[in-house]
Order: sequence, then structure tokens, then C-alpha cells
Amino acid sequence: MRAQRHADKTESRRREQAEMKQKFDDHNEITRKRYELQWDHLDFLRREAMEYRIAKDLAILQSSDENLPPRRNHNSDKADKVHCVATERLALIQFKNNLVDNADHLSSWSGEDCCSWYGVVCNNITHHVQELRLRGSVDGYCHEVDDSDYEPKQQMLGGIITPSLIKLEQLRYLDLSCNDFGFIPIPAFIGSLQNLRYLNISKSQFQGEIPHQLGNLSSLLVLDVHENDISSENLKWIENLKQLQYLNMGGINLTGASDWLQAINSLPSLHELHFSSCRLTKIPSYPTRVSFTSLIVLDLSYNSFYGFLPGWVFNLPKLITLDLTACFINGLDLRSQGGFNSTPSLRTLRISRNAFANSSSFLNGLSNLNNLRFLDTTLNLQSNNFSGDVSELLERFCECESPKLELIALGGNHITGRLPKKLGRLKNLTRIDLSSNKLIGILPRSLGSLSLLKILQLNRNQLEGIIPNSVGDLSSLELLTLSYNNLNGSLPKSVGKLGKLSFLELHHNSLTGIVMENHFANLTALETLWVGDNKLAFNLVNNSWNPPFNLKVLRIGSCSLGPLFPLWVQSQRNLEELDLANANISDTIPNWMWSTFSLVTFLNISHNNIMGKLGKVDFLTPEAVVDMSSNHFHGELPSYFNQPNFAFLDLSSNNLSGSLDQFLCSGIQPLQQLSVLNLANNNMSGDLPDCWMKWEYLVVLNLENNSLSGKIPSSLGNTYRLTSLNIRNNKLSGEIPMSLLNSKSLLIVELAENELTGRIPDSIGRNNTSLKILSLRSNKLEGEIPNEICSFSSIQVLDLADNNLSGYLPKCFTNFTVIYGQQTSNPIVLYNTIFQNIVLGSATLVTKGQFYLYSNILYLVTTIDLSNNNFSGSIPNELFSLSSLRYLNLSQNQLTGRIPNTFGEMRELESLDLSMNYLDGEIPFSLAGLSGLSLLNVSYNNLTGTIPIGSQIQTFNEFSFIGNALCGAPLPGCRPNSDATKGTNHDHDVDVPNGTDWIFVICMIVELVVGFWIMIGTLIASQQWRDAYYHVLDKMRIKLINFISLVST
Repeated sequence: MRAQRHADKTESRRREQAEMKQKFDDHNEITRKRYELQWDHLDFLRREAMEYRIAKDLAILQSSDENLPPRRNHNSDKADKVHCVATERLALIQFKNNLVDNADHLSSWSGEDCCSWYGVVCNNITHHVQELRLRGSVDGYCHEVDDSDYEPKQQMLGGIITPSLIKLEQLRYLDLSCNDFGFIPIPAFIGSLQNLRYLNISKSQFQGEIPHQLGNLSSLLVLDVHENDISSENLKWIENLKQLQYLNMGGINLTGASDWLQAINSLPSLHELHFSSCRLTKIPSYPTRVSFTSLIVLDLSYNSFYGFLPGWVFNLPKLITLDLTACFINGLDLRSQGGFNSTPSLRTLRISRNAFANSSSFLNGLSNLNNLRFLDTTLNLQSNNFSGDVSELLERFCECESPKLELIALGGNHITGRLPKKLGRLKNLTRIDLSSNKLIGILPRSLGSLSLLKILQLNRNQLEGIIPNSVGDLSSLELLTLSYNNLNGSLPKSVGKLGKLSFLELHHNSLTGIVMENHFANLTALETLWVGDNKLAFNLVNNSWNPPFNLKVLRIGSCSLGPLFPLWVQSQRNLEELDLANANISDTIPNWMWSTFSLVTFLNISHNNIMGKLGKVDFLTPEAVVDMSSNHFHGELPSYFNQPNFAFLDLSSNNLSGSLDQFLCSGIQPLQQLSVLNLANNNMSGDLPDCWMKWEYLVVLNLENNSLSGKIPSSLGNTYRLTSLNIRNNKLSGEIPMSLLNSKSLLIVELAENELTGRIPDSIGRNNTSLKILSLRSNKLEGEIPNEICSFSSIQVLDLADNNLSGYLPKCFTNFTVIYGQQTSNPIVLYNTIFQNIVLGSATLVTKGQFYLYSNILYLVTTIDLSNNNFSGSIPNELFSLSSLRYLNLSQNQLTGRIPNTFGEMRELESLDLSMNYLDGEIPFSLAGLSGLSLLNVSYNNLTGTIPIGSQIQTFNEFSFIGNALCGAPLPGCRPNSDATKGTNHDHDVDVPNGTDWIFVICMIVELVVGFWIMIGTLIASQQWRDAYYHVLDKMRIKLINFISLVST
């Protein structure tokens, strides 16, 4: 990043600065769009916004000095004839003696003539000091104090600012910006410099309350105090600065200054107001009209107003720049008339991260801004929630008689619509950013008429059709990104005419056809070529073809390059990123591949049929990302493969052999940076090494499907960043280290299909573990499941199947908060480097009787598999109250008792296997209410009775119920007088009741007799009860007679 040189006082220099700023914006916009998910972007924009909008030598200051005597500085030819005022010289010496000047900027402050000193400017006639220019920068860029570069810090002044400056009675210009005064307060005596017209103390590490004495500077034209650790409880002191034309208080804490608008309204001459990042929470609606109607620039960005945009903003007829970025303004004040139609001079409008932008009145008003040149509503970190159709808006811009629009930035919203056919009429456009929206339709042919266009970003939309040949007429184009659309057809050869193009990104479309040398004929400036994930076929048949470009990024994965390794890649010696994955290459890797490059940070040649041995990797930089998986590399894993200190290494699914010891332990220095190591599906053998403490940055370790043996070292569980451990299907033996099951970092532990023995440790889960996946199936574990296993509250997958475990099942399953439905689960992202590789959590699980590899949806899987063990006792009721459990397998155990009748809570259950146990009783009716059940197996138990009827249970075949004493669909119907079906899994009969139940008959007769005599006996014994009874009967008789008479008439 390089900034502009210190500005002159002339207007032409200011225009030059504006052009430099725009180039800087464009460059950083390219970078931002490519790395749009990086979380430090908001701070960068804030710094950029305040860094480049400060006009240090405004023309207003020059014009105010036109009637003053001429000035001279230390370069004056008359320096040897005219000397400064003696008292002012002594004042400057006292000022210098209290400063810290590591760069010796003030080394010239000696001798009699102070007017010749560095940074001192005197009047040629009166010899009084009029200006002190002591900005702490020699290159024009205001470096941060914590900048890692030592040299910029050395350029800064520090120390104490003494009151001796008061003696400079004619001082009009004071610039102490970009220094480091160590968080001292702003000196209050500055308010005594009555003739001061320019004061800049920005970015100089001042602290505390802004002294109200600054309000005494009644002649002040420019006040800049931005980016200091200072605050102001009120701004009443500003009201005295009637002549102020430029005010920048960006980054200052104005939380308590609720009177800010009232104070600013007393400045009728104000031209620029910068209140960015001032922690303001309210933008007042009154007064509706303001006195500072000459305002040209209004910057209120990065304040959280959350209210309505008041009408006074639209009563600024001379407003040219309005920045409301990240103000979270909800809408426009209904009392405001005209809206943006009332600001005809507006050229630059920045309104990212505001809800009011999603309104038809706002969109309609934009098209009437005939002078608008920069429109930026781009998404930074949150959406503006645009959801309207912008077709009409863009068409209105195109219909303007003399359109002046230079920038359209509406990226990262939800806007819909089509690109207008007359888009080419916007001749002044230099940048179009409509990325990350929902635009449809085709690219208009008129696009080629935008000869000034430098940046075109339409990625992440739903555009379709072909790329028009007219794109080759964009002679100024430097960046073109159309990725993540539905574009088809071939790549037009006219692209080869774009001589200024440096960035071409077309990946993730449906482009087809053949790419030949003509497509790159004049692309001499090209540095990034990213056209992967299409159906393009590179047919560069000339083996001696020498590309005209010198790329830094070549990403053409998932295009057809083979079968031979592309030789022209050898000419790209400056490559930093190389992606040839899934490119149909079936060839031996050439030797030049290991020696041609020197700065590669990303290498992906996976999913090909590349053969050969692994060579030296000196060309890869530290923390490089390397993916060479799914090829046919053979031989031992070389020890020098650990020397570049990779961040990501995937060599899985090859034919590599040998021991891990020489790679992981031999000659390894501490603090290796490797985060992901994947050697799965190879032929690695030998013991698992015990040097994991040298790999403390390791996050993902996958060694599955090898022939590793020996014990699991306890040091593996002490790797405190390790999140996923997969060593399934090896020959590991011994007990499970307690450190693995007590790790605070591990989310996934896959140790299935080994030869592990012993018991599951009792002292597990005591360190607030976050374990989500635990698979120990197909080992030789024995003993009971400890109750401590329920301390794994985040567990989603518990697979202990195919072991020799015994005892009762725990009753604490409701502690599994995810499976119990008390906590939601999120995608398990283990490693994610933007535009490089992403590693999601994965596990091989047995669900519905089949092995499946889960990755993308692993976080949605919830399963408990305790099958094929020796568990006994009844099934705990708690196990059938897990509302988010999807798969439950308790088959092939010795469980007894009834099936709990609590299935009504298991709304997510898809698979239930209770077969081959000793369960008895009937199938609960609540089981029939599980509409999502797709697998049910209760066969070979001692179940009796009728199979309950439900929407799903009758869809299973008879094999789900055989081996019991059950009847009803899908089994044969129940027959009361026939012998019941006998269980085939156990040798005992089931008695079925037959004949009349005489006890029931006798009880019914007795009940009738007793009830009759209770009623009759009461009437016989009580005269009162008899009268009441007869009275009721008479009333009923009268009502019946009346009803019959009414009906008959």
C-alpha cells in the first residue's frame, strides 16, 4: 500500500490526489472482492475512508491568505539576508528541547535564522513565523503507530508540546499530525493562538477530553483531530468557530455529544464535515433546515443510528459527496420532500449497510441524479437487503442525455432484474460491481462500448447465455470476473485482445468448447487466470508454445488438459497458485515440476492419474497448501517433505508406503505450522510415532485405511489444537489413551476397525469436552459403559458397536443435549482458507445397515449404535425420549423387558433396530405414530400381540417382525381361536386365552342388581324423594304433550 505525496496548495494538485485515490480504491476493491470473507475488511475501509479524504492544504486556506504579506520558508533565496524574530527563535528552541526526534528532523534547528529551519515558514516582510509543518511522515503516508515497519515509527515526533508556542503570535498554520505523543492531553494553550487558521493534530496519539479552549480560535478555517484517543462530552465550544470550513473528527468518541447537530448548525461556512466512527447513536430530525447549506462533503459513516434519515440531509443543494456507510438507517423521514431528488449536485453516494436503500422511493430517486458518478451500496459485512428489480433503475441511467456515471457498486445485495440492452450508453463507466446478487438474463452486446471500463464484476449471480464477442472491445479492462453464474457456450477468442487485462475469473460456470493459443494472443498483462470448474478443453497442441503472459495465479482445475502434463506451465516461473486438479492428466510427473517454481503458496494436482515418486518441494513456501491426493504416487514418504513447513498437506489415496517416523519425527524442529495432514488410503505401516508435541498446530489428522500398528501414544491427545482424529481401519492395539477422551479440542474421534482392547476409561469427559463424533466400533473393548460417557453433552454420533461390552445401559442419555433436542448443531468446519481448501468434518458410519461416508451433512446426523455387544437388562426410558435422534441400533444384545412407550417424542427417528434381543410384551402404539421411520426391525424377540396400525409401520415387510408371537399386517391377521405364532428365537410357548370369562359375567350381574335396589330403596324409604321424583315426571309429561300439540297444528 502506497499513499499520495503531501498535497500542494493548488486545486490541480487536489485533482491529482483524487485520481490517485480512485486508483487506490480500484486496486483494493479487486483485492476485497477476491477475499470478501476476510473479517478485517471493515477496519481497512474505515482507515482508507479517513486517510484519503483529508484536504490538508485546502484552496480555501490559500484564498484566505491572498491579502497577507508574502511568506518564505527554509528554501528561500533570501534566507541569508533576513532573520527571524529573536523571541520566536527562542520559543522554537524551547519547543524542540521537549520533543523526541529519533529521525533528527529538527537537526537544522540551530543558528540565528529560524526561518530556514525544517518545517518553519516565515513571512518575507515581517519575519514572523506563520507556519509549522511538522507532519510525522516523509512519504506523504500517515503510518500507524503500531506499524510493523520500524522506519516509519522513527519519522514520528514525540515528547511534550510546551506552551512556548504561544509566543508565535502570527502563527496561522500548525500541522503536528502523524506523530506519537504518547497519549498526552491536547494542550489547552493552543486555544490562545488567536491567528491560527489551520490546525491538524490528527493521528498523533493524543488522549483525553478535547479542551474547550479550542473554541477561542475564531479565525480557524480547518480543524482536523481525527483518529486520536480523545472525546468530547459536548460540542458547544465549536459554535464560536464561525469561519470554519473543514472539520474532521473521525474516530473521536462523541457518545455524550447529543448536541452535535445543534453545534454544527452554527457554522454557516462549513464545506466539509467528517464524523466517521464517532459512536453517535442518534441523527436528529430537527431542525428540518440547516444553516450550513454550502456543505459539499458529509461523512457520517460507521455510526449506528438505527433511525430514519432526516429531511435536512436533502436540503443541502451543493452536496457532492454523501457517505452513510454502516449507519444502519432504517428508512427515510416521511416528512422529507423530494429525497435524493433534492440533491442534484450529488456525485458520490456511499450507503452500504443501510436498510433504507431497500425502498422503491430511494431507487427511483437515484435515476434523477444526473451528476452522479459514484454509487456505492456494496455489501461489506452485512446486506443492505436490496430485494427489488433494478432493471428500470439501470435503464433510466442509460436513457440520460449525457450520463456521467463512473461507478456502479451494488454488490452483495438481493437485487434482481436484468442488465439493460443499452448499458453501453454509460460511456463514462470505469467500474461496474453487481456481484453477489440475483440478476438473470444475458450479457448485453452493448457492453463492448464501455471503452473506459476497467473493472467488471458480475460474479455470483444467475446470468446465463454466452459471453458476447463484444467483450473483446473493452480496451481498458483490467479485471473481469463472471464466476458462479450459469454462462454457457465457448470462450470467445476476442478475449485475447484485452491487452490490459490482468485478472480473468470465469470459474464455476458451464462453459464448453476448446481453448487455443488465439484466446491468449495479446494478454500480455495477465496475472490471474482462473477458469476452472467448467467443461473447457485446452488444446494447446504446440509443445513449443510460449504464452505471452507471466502468471501468478493459474487455476484451471476440472478442465480437460490431458492426457499429457501441460508443458507450457513450465514457462510460468512466477506462479504463486497452481490448480490442475481433476484435469484428466495421465502422465508421469515431469522433473521440472520440482525445480521450476520458487514462490508457490497453493498447489493442487489432485484427482488425476499422475504417476511417479515425490520429489523435492523447495519451491513451496512456508505455510503452503498442497493437495496431491487421488493419484498414483508411489514409494516412501520422503523426510524432506516436512521441510517447507506446510499449512495443509493431502497425499491421501495414493500408493505411498513406509513408516511415518521419518516424516513426523526425524530432524523436526518444534512448532511445525501444519494444520491438516491427510495420508489416508495408502500403504503406510509401522508403529504410530510418539512425537506429536512437535505438531501443536495440527487440527486435522487422517490416517485411516493404512496398516499402522502399535499403541496410540497419549501425546496425541495432548495436541491441544487437534480437532479431528481419524485412524480407523488400521491394526492399532492396546488401550484407548485417557487423554483422547478428555481432550478439550477434539470434535471427532474415529478409531473404528482396529484391535483396541481394555475398557472404556471411567475418568472421561471431565475437562468440558466438545466431542461430537465418537466411533469405537469393531474393536475388542470390554466391560461396562461408564456413566461418565454422558458428560459428552455435545455428542451426536456414539458408535460402540461390534465389541464385547456388557452390563446395563446408562440412564443418563438425556445429557446429550444435541440428541435430546436442547441444542442445535452447526456445520463442522475444521479448516477453511478462502479460495483454497475447505475441510469439513467427516465420518464413516453404519446407518440402516449400510456403510456411508458423511461429510457435508454430518452435523445433521445423530446416531447411537450399541449393537452386537452383550448388554443386558431393560432399555432405559430415557433412550426413547431423545427427540432429535435419527438412528438407533440396539440389536444383537441380551436386552429384556418391554419396549418403552415413549416414541411420541422421537419425531426425527428414521431407523430403529431392536432385533435379536429378549424383549417381550406388545409393540407400543406410540411407535405407529412415527411417520418418518424408514427402517424398523424388531425381529427375533419375545414380542406378542397385534402390530399397531399406523401410517408407516405397515409399509415394512414381514422380515421386520418375524421371530415373535405377533400378528396383524404385514403378518397374517390375528385368530382368537387358533394357536398363536410361536417365537423362533426362543424355546417357549405363548398361551392365548380361550372360552368364556365367567368372573366377568358374575361381576356384571351383581353390579346391575346393586344399582337397581339403590335407586328403588331410596324412593321407598323417603317421602320427599318420591314427591320430587313424581314432580319431575309430571313436568316431562306436560312438555311432551305441548310438543305433540304444536307439531300436529
